[in-house]
Amino acid sequence: MDKLDRNKILYILIVLVFLGVFWGWYYFKTTSGAEMNLTGTITQDKENATNSNDTAQIMVYITGEVVKPGVVSIASDTRLVEALDLVGGLTEAADISTLNLARKLQDEEKIHIPTIGEVAQTSNSSESKQVNINTATLEELKTLPGIGDVIAKNIIDYREKNGLFTQLDQLKEVNRIGDKIYDGLIDSITI
Repeated sequence: MDKLDRNKILYILIVLVFLGVFWGWYYFKTTSGAEMNLTGTITQDKENATNSNDTAQIMVYITGEVVKPGVVSIASDTRLVEALDLVGGLTEAADISTLNLARKLQDEEKIHIPTIGEVAQTSNSSESKQVNINTATLEELKTLPGIGDVIAKNIIDYREKNGLFTQLDQLKEVNRIGDKIYDGLIDSITI
């Protein structure tokens, strides 16, 4: 090899090293916002975590038709639509028609994003599952005895206006729920 060929090879190697360093820097910058670790937990970067120390942090588990299902640490006043952004958004097969994307999330909540055409799973066992009136969706509330669209919506509206239920008998404060309906619900609900 003559001296001219060596210089060309040297220049090409220098350019490749610079490109590699630039690509590594760019890749690191684009992935530092939210990283997924081996357990499937999404964590915020340190800058976002220090900025949100003013509000309490909660954790929710999002499954189903999202890009990166997992546990997300968010501010306590975060809405479902914001949490979905943290898990990469929805897939094309997601059916959000039964979800309230504007609702505030609660700590330790599990949110399942169904597939289009997915039938809600029902329990065939003789034991009926209790519904948490603090976290139940409209559809889950409608599975309770004596609860239709209007009363289920009233329960959600009451929750959003007054906060979470702290005692089961607070349910009587919801519009259109009297002693008779409450007595029929007592075995089917929890907080």
